[in-house]
This record gives sequence, C-alpha cells and structure tokens, in this order.
Amino acid sequence: MVIPPYMNYISKYIKHNIIEFMNQMINRIYPLSKNTVSKANNVYLNPVLSKINKPFKPLYYANFLKSLDGRIATYDKKNECLLTPSSIKNKIDFNLFRQLHAQADCLVTNTHYINGLNKGYYGDILSLNDSYLDQWREKNKIEQQKIIILSNSLSFPINKKLERYKERITILTTSKNKKKLSSLKNNGYTVIRYTGKNISGNQLNNYIIKNKFKSIYFIAGPTIVEQMISKNLLDRLYLSTSISMVGTENYDSVIRGNFLKKSIKLELIEMYMYTEIKDKEKEQTLFQVFNLKGK
Repeated sequence: MVIPPYMNYISKYIKHNIIEFMNQMINRIYPLSKNTVSKANNVYLNPVLSKINKPFKPLYYANFLKSLDGRIATYDKKNECLLTPSSIKNKIDFNLFRQLHAQADCLVTNTHYINGLNKGYYGDILSLNDSYLDQWREKNKIEQQKIIILSNSLSFPINKKLERYKERITILTTSKNKKKLSSLKNNGYTVIRYTGKNISGNQLNNYIIKNKFKSIYFIAGPTIVEQMISKNLLDRLYLSTSISMVGTENYDSVIRGNFLKKSIKLELIEMYMYTEIKDKEKEQTLFQVFNLKGK
C-alpha cells in the first residue's frame, strides 16, 4: 500500500501539535489531588495573594530560577555582569513569573535592574502587556501596580524606558547627592530619602504599610530578599529549579553571605514538575512554593 505524501505531512503536523500541547502542561506533585495534570497558564493565579492576609497586612513574595547546583546567575562575558544562564530558562517559568507579576499591586526593584533595562540585557518586566492577565486582575479588583525602586546611589539614567512609568514610580534612597535628588524631583519623580547606609527591610515595610499595598512582588534579585528574610518579613518564596547543572565559579545564589542569626525553616505548600521535549530530549524544571515558618 502506497501512503500518499500528504499523509506524512498530516502525521508530522499532528505530532508537532501534540508535543506543543504537552509542552504547555504541568504536573502537580504536592499536595496530591485527582487533577494532577493541568495547563500552566493559571497555576500561580490561585489563590489571589492580595486576599490571603488580613486587611492592611501586606503579603511579600519573591521568586528565583536556579540550576540544580544552585546558580541563579553566572558571569556573562558580553555584558560583564552576572545574568541568568539561558540554558535554565523556559517558556513555562516565564509564564509563571508573569502570573506572579499579575498578582502584585506593588513591584519592588533596584538600581541594578534599571541599569540592565537601560543597557538592554534585561527585558522590560515592569508591565504585563497581557490581555488575559489584565482581565484576571480586573476581575479580582487588583489596583494598578505601583513601582518602588530601591537605590542607595541613584546611579541610573532617566530615559524613555523609565519615563513611561513615571507616574507609578516611587524611589526610596539613602543618597545625599543633592544634584541627583533635585534632578529626579524636577523631572517629576517621587523620591523619598532615608537616613542610613542602605534602605532597610523595616523602612520598606513601613512605607508599604503606610500606602496600604496588599501584595508586593520582589523583582530585584537576592539583596533585598535577604533583608526581608532576616527580618522575618518575607511570606512566600517561589522557587524554580532547572534539573541541570551549570558549574562555573563566578555565580550568584538565592542566599549569600552570613547574614542569618539562625537557620530559617520553610514549609513546602505546593510542588510541580514541568517536562519539555526539546530536540527529542527531555528538559525538566521543578516548581516549589514555600511559606516561611511563622507566617
């Protein structure tokens, strides 16, 4: 029997679409339930984080993508800085990142990210530009996001990439540079100056409470997250682990230095496994959600 040429095309088309469909699915490992496999487009949208805590008690959360050997960033020769290795990235992790982004009524970032955005080695993650997530936010009555930039040095440029968010930005700083402070204020930015060497977790927390933010997402890297953990202020940690090893000596990790007075216990509340078929090989990522003990 001769198989018509178009049947081979149909077979390849069906196989491609099955793989693409499976590449959008995620397996729930913990807690166990009847529906263990689901589409990844709403995994981190339930529960609505702004409704978990009592009124006027903010919920702080952060997420990290790391390799199995603990690297969240490695040295990038081209940009001469530490960046997330491309080998551990995948579409589902970015999808879940955007869901966490949608949950927030306040984003917290820093000088390092703003400079990376300006130089082009970081993408613009200060807005969603996603109609599905915008509708979800509207349905759950989550107010327009405010953006807090933590900057002790104020060493970032004012340009079009930042200007588009001007009305939503508040800059918290300890800088004594009157020229930079005046320049930002004259350009219409809200700037609040604190005393001390660095903006502390307690200072940030007081500002958050004063402005009645409910769900605060840290997209600023490990430094401020370390402070929030040490002050027992971080509520949730979302950890994505690429089941791969990166190696390298020059790298960054979730926790750095000796800043904890005692070990911090976390409670695992959710866990998922994602398997992607790429070039006939399996690539896996483990997604874990932790509550910090005492929360």
